[in-house]
Amino acid sequence: MRRIFVCCALATLLCGCAMMRSGGGKRPVSATDVVVVVPSNGVWDAEFGRTDDRENCSYEFYLARLEDGVAVEVRVTDDRCVVDDSARGDVAAPVWNDDSVICIFDGDMDRSLDSRDGDGFVYGGGYALAANGAATSDFSAKPRGFGKEWFGSVSPGEGNATRYSFFFPWKSIGIPRPPRPEENVAFGFNICFVDDDDGGRADRALYWTGNPTLPYRDESRFGTINLKGVGR
Repeated sequence: MRRIFVCCALATLLCGCAMMRSGGGKRPVSATDVVVVVPSNGVWDAEFGRTDDRENCSYEFYLARLEDGVAVEVRVTDDRCVVDDSARGDVAAPVWNDDSVICIFDGDMDRSLDSRDGDGFVYGGGYALAANGAATSDFSAKPRGFGKEWFGSVSPGEGNATRYSFFFPWKSIGIPRPPRPEENVAFGFNICFVDDDDGGRADRALYWTGNPTLPYRDESRFGTINLKGVGR
């Protein structure tokens, strides 16, 4: 798991946002470090273009374990926000054509080379949230589950920043039995920011890690998230 440590102030700020918006104010059991993804250390989706401008798009994210699921908090920095292919509140929008964040899970950690084949399809999947609040999960374990099985919200940050907050119940990421509080939890995970600068199809997609040709489907190259149990 690739990790970059940032200052305590940033970690504290992100943690507070996730607990208030994603987890209903519940105290986290445990959390990952904050991870910073920039063009120089991320993975570009080969289906899109790329940029050599380090400041054009970047993001920071972390995951927190709550009693009833997992919160993901993301802060994206981008010089231009475009949402022309999805309407606010749409739960089946083609959000991958707009500025958006996509969270992808491999809940059973089977490391499938193609998550759409066999059982791999039902253990996790992809959840996409556009900058205007439109969403889709058609290619996930819970199709069109936005607002029901999972929760997402978007709010403006300082400067060119946008904050994306997610909450996923255990079953929506492929873990059917809620783990006991003292149990450690591990699962495969990937995340990307899709950047659309000029309308129409998105221009680029920057992933945390993965296979450039199938970063959202090749689970064998996802990162591993380890969330500790209480007192561990």
